[in-house]
Amino acid sequence: MKNEELIFSDYETNGGKKEYSRVGGCYYTAKMAVLDYLMKIKKQSGLIILREAYDGYVPLGVFNVRENIKEAMMRPYLEFETLEDCLKYSGTKLRISVNRYIKQGTLLNEMLHTKQTTLDMYFKKG
Repeated sequence: MKNEELIFSDYETNGGKKEYSRVGGCYYTAKMAVLDYLMKIKKQSGLIILREAYDGYVPLGVFNVRENIKEAMMRPYLEFETLEDCLKYSGTKLRISVNRYIKQGTLLNEMLHTKQTTLDMYFKKG
């Protein structure tokens, strides 16, 4: 169907994944490419990938995802003060509104509506 927008999402936290990904092989190949890079640079990190495929896209297999993620991990990165700032910038690079990703994706929605835990929250004031 022309102009149809479908958004698929999946994620895992540091607690791991309980079931096979709803996005299938793309999820696992993207995860592998990221983990390979993080292991190489000896860092830990969280990551959100927003990927769009447009009319005329021919799915060539998960190797396409893996190679694009590997290439992206080698490029210079931008730093943002907040997730909101990052999403605002990302919205300038995407055709689908970032609000759609937030509305239909559990992880982004939770991250934007949950207060981040800070060390001082564990100490009584006064």
